[in-house]
Amino acid sequence: MPAAYSFNSRPVYVPSAHPVEEGYSLESECAISRHSTPEPAPEPEPEPALEPAPVSAGALRSAPQSRVRNPLKSVSVSDDGNDGSPPRSWSPPPFHGQRPSSLRSTSPQKLKAYAGKRRELLEILSSLHSTGIQQDLDLPQIVVIGSQSVGKSSLVESMSGIKLPRDTGTCTRCPTECRLQYSETWSCKVVLRFRVDVSGKSLATPRDVSFGPVLSEDDKDKVETRLRRAQKAILHPTMDPMAFLSDSDPDTSGYAEQTFSQNCVCIRVAGPDVPDLYFYDLPGIIANVSDGGNEGDIVLVEKLAKSFIQRPNCIVLLVISCETDFENQGAGRLVLKSQNHRNRTVGVLTKVDRIESGGQEKWVRILRNQDNPLPNGWFCVKQPDLPQLRSGISWENAKAAEAVFFEETSPWSQLDPEIRERLGSAALAEQLGKILSELVAQKLPIIDEDITRQLRIVNAELLKLPPPNSKDPKALVVGLFRDFERKLSKHMEGLPEIHDADNITSGIIYEIHNTFERFKDDVRRTAPRFCPWDSKVAIARDVLRGLQTAADNLDIDMGQTDSKAWYLDQVMSLAKKCRTTELPGHYPFAATRKLIARYTENWESLAIRYFEEVEVLVSDHVMDLVKLHFKKHAHGGLKDVVIAVTAEHLRQRFQTTLDKVKSVCANEVAPYTMNDHYFFSNRSNFLGQYKTIYRQSQGHKALLNTLQNYGVRSSDWGEEVVGYPPDINGVMAGLAQMGIPGLKATEIAKLLPEDEMTPGLEIMAEVKAYFKVAYKRFVDNIPQQINTVFIQGLDDDLGLVLAEMDLTQDQCAIWIQEDPSEKLKREDLLGRKKRLELAKEKIGSVVRTAS
Repeated sequence: MPAAYSFNSRPVYVPSAHPVEEGYSLESECAISRHSTPEPAPEPEPEPALEPAPVSAGALRSAPQSRVRNPLKSVSVSDDGNDGSPPRSWSPPPFHGQRPSSLRSTSPQKLKAYAGKRRELLEILSSLHSTGIQQDLDLPQIVVIGSQSVGKSSLVESMSGIKLPRDTGTCTRCPTECRLQYSETWSCKVVLRFRVDVSGKSLATPRDVSFGPVLSEDDKDKVETRLRRAQKAILHPTMDPMAFLSDSDPDTSGYAEQTFSQNCVCIRVAGPDVPDLYFYDLPGIIANVSDGGNEGDIVLVEKLAKSFIQRPNCIVLLVISCETDFENQGAGRLVLKSQNHRNRTVGVLTKVDRIESGGQEKWVRILRNQDNPLPNGWFCVKQPDLPQLRSGISWENAKAAEAVFFEETSPWSQLDPEIRERLGSAALAEQLGKILSELVAQKLPIIDEDITRQLRIVNAELLKLPPPNSKDPKALVVGLFRDFERKLSKHMEGLPEIHDADNITSGIIYEIHNTFERFKDDVRRTAPRFCPWDSKVAIARDVLRGLQTAADNLDIDMGQTDSKAWYLDQVMSLAKKCRTTELPGHYPFAATRKLIARYTENWESLAIRYFEEVEVLVSDHVMDLVKLHFKKHAHGGLKDVVIAVTAEHLRQRFQTTLDKVKSVCANEVAPYTMNDHYFFSNRSNFLGQYKTIYRQSQGHKALLNTLQNYGVRSSDWGEEVVGYPPDINGVMAGLAQMGIPGLKATEIAKLLPEDEMTPGLEIMAEVKAYFKVAYKRFVDNIPQQINTVFIQGLDDDLGLVLAEMDLTQDQCAIWIQEDPSEKLKREDLLGRKKRLELAKEKIGSVVRTAS
């Protein structure tokens, strides 16, 4: 059963070969569920056990683990499943030619299937890079980094089989993207990829320019010239690239030339002897520039290298020349200073044929991973020397010469077999292909999740921006006004839309209602507070306390009052002062009117104060709505214009409503009511209770208590007993026989003899009764006027006011003109969105199949 390895508790299925089946594709291979174990092979055929490389150890340990199942989670270079045994740790992969016994007996068909799957993975990676998505995501990639003139170009030639341009000093002046792929026929295609503009700013969408027709095997000798011209075209970004295709030395006068560029030349090489590989060759790290050179190039090249190697999914192929001391090569210092970089680095030694006599041992120690050790180890290659290059040695002969060199030259020929597996460009290419394909298989699900996540972010950011300039500015402005009217109406009705991005308080009507409740409470606290007894008469403390309690509880539903207490003798004094020619026992209405005015005189100030509170609430709310709704159109001035118009309309509505509020308050100056029944009912009730309390203060407490307790007696069992005491029953029965039925026992107090204080009690009852009538009317009328004239009036009229603005096409075009910074932001976001959607499309078939 094939083994399932794990890295940080995450299953990664190790490649295993199997026969090529009809209809086989990578997509079908990706449909394996990460939660299921594939069925074992129908027959016990030996399975290969190619070990995955320990690449990107630091990065992989920190890779985010998705909690949501992704259909790509099972993407792998193989179809191996978990046999249920404990997962093993990662170990260095086998080198080229060093295969376990099970793999040595594997059929060519199975090896071909494994190679095909790896090829498809690298093809997916290549297509993702072509979208420019690497600007937004950390895609797996291999970068070739080395100091100037360490043999990087020769190394690339030995792996790709093509000739690269050669010049004295630095010849690679821009990144070269190499996609090597197996094919039955040889071909080479060159593409120019422009990722930055002349100033070095990233383009929203990379621009790929096909540089000439595809070269066939008969055109191999044209590759070097094609690449040389392609690099010149990259270094002259303001010129037409095609000018360099037909002429290797076109007139470049008047055009700026760059010494180095971040734009790259893309090479697509396919052939029967070409390994499946994908990498970037970067310009060599330089320490000095020639006379007249640009000192900034040193920093530019190093910055370019850092921009690649700092990515956690970047596999670094560090090229070190044996011709120069290790310590003097800046690329080594740049890469190996970080353990994180070391974990992702594969080292390769070049120019081993130029080691000074007796100096081989230090390089052998590096190859053995004893000095400058790397988790992925070191390799060693031998490129053609200068005489061989001048003689035009072929790629095949160069590979053969390399093999002979390592077979016959000491100390390389005398190394242990496991170390010898690290010799030669073929072994290096094979190992790099394994490492990269395994990393792609492992990261493809995460890449898919990152693309989806970033698409959500980009779409959310686009929604925050105003729409691009419209061809019909007036229609856009009118539409904005209508949308605002609808939103305002919902808020004024108390039914606003719930939107997370809307920080405006949605409960504006709730806040207004709370304000009106406080207004009602404050008006109620102005209610009269009458004490129906003589303040000058000495009354026992306990009796006085009882009288006060009875007076305070006279009208429980009105609650407590903050008014000053008026005693019966004070009311009588006021009534007497208002007398003119009335008969004895009669007092003018002026006394009642003065007392009523005393308790309603503050109503207007209360009404205005609370209306101002409502006005602030509504105005702030409406202004916040305006700012939120029109915030995307601030640059052209539309938001400020609407704010000014709305503020003026609010001011007018406020003044109109204030006049209405004052009018309602003026109506309460003179006592008036047609609510006779409610008034007389309350007057009678208050008068009876006032008389009862007054009689208590005069020493009739026993009788009054008897009357108050008539009809109710608590038994030992908590039951109510009716008809107690008997003497009161007789009085009630006698009154009924006289034709006065239905009286309450407490009303018998009215039959007590009148005295000179009775008119004062009547005035108290009338004032108290009228206050209840006026209070209930007033606390309804004021909020109703505010709601009708101010709130609903604002909602009804603001749309009309906005529609009366100068809505010509020219004026509307000025109002909605876009902020240049927002325009640039939109272009950047749309570019990112296009890259992300294109990348999503590239892996879409894999996702659909795996789902």
